[in-house]
Amino acid sequence: MQEEIRKILAQYAEEQYKEFSAGLIPGAKPLMGVRLPKIRQIAKSIVADKNNKSRWRDETATFDGVYEDLFFEEIMLRGILIGYGTAKKDITCEEGLACLKDFIPYIDNWSVCDSFCNSFTFANRYRDAVWAFLQPYLYSEQEFSVRVVLILLLSQYLKYDVDNKKVPRNKAICMADIELTQTNMEHSKQIKEQYPYLEKILLTLNRPFSQGYYAQMAAAWLTAETFVCFPYETKQMLVCNCQMDAWTYNKALQKIRESLNPDKEVKEYVKSLKRR
Repeated sequence: MQEEIRKILAQYAEEQYKEFSAGLIPGAKPLMGVRLPKIRQIAKSIVADKNNKSRWRDETATFDGVYEDLFFEEIMLRGILIGYGTAKKDITCEEGLACLKDFIPYIDNWSVCDSFCNSFTFANRYRDAVWAFLQPYLYSEQEFSVRVVLILLLSQYLKYDVDNKKVPRNKAICMADIELTQTNMEHSKQIKEQYPYLEKILLTLNRPFSQGYYAQMAAAWLTAETFVCFPYETKQMLVCNCQMDAWTYNKALQKIRESLNPDKEVKEYVKSLKRR
């Protein structure tokens, strides 16, 4: 089956795109030059195969034990297959977690990590179980094991409330939204009831990240996105004895200031928080 998949991918390989992508994805396996939309299209067709409903499981199983021989696109396809396959309603919690456990060791670059996390909506369906499962990876020394946790929090936890509705982004953030006032404190209590994982995400971010650049960048990105959605709560985490390492902390401040949502006064305030 692996040979068949490789042949399918090879049909869409582009030499020019391969050369372009190689410089954007440090540490990745050898590339074939297949664009991500095409990989997603192939994954969807496999998962939708009515003549063989277990085909997606069979295709992902063929990768076991052959990591050294794989192309980047084959690993990416496996991740997307797991994302789409585990989204099916007949997939049990145990099956989905097993797929996640099997795939994490294959993740060795930001592109596979982020694409997989965005497709892994299974985490949104079994939030508590996936959260518990991910905790040991957060303390891993492996850079991309940590990044997987943080990007899953960004894509499948941060942006949904207790009723699984999407969190609206604050279109404009002013100083009144982040100041320590009775109004903001009362509103924050309501927010934490409506978004039960917010406090857990903030606690997750309130620690040093020393596993490598891509873990630190993920933490900074998640912090900035959390600020846009929940400015008061995130600001409190940043100013109240924040344990985040200095590099990640300052990068998070930079990303907040690069966002279009905070107004000029908020951006100046955030700039003043920079560690020297």
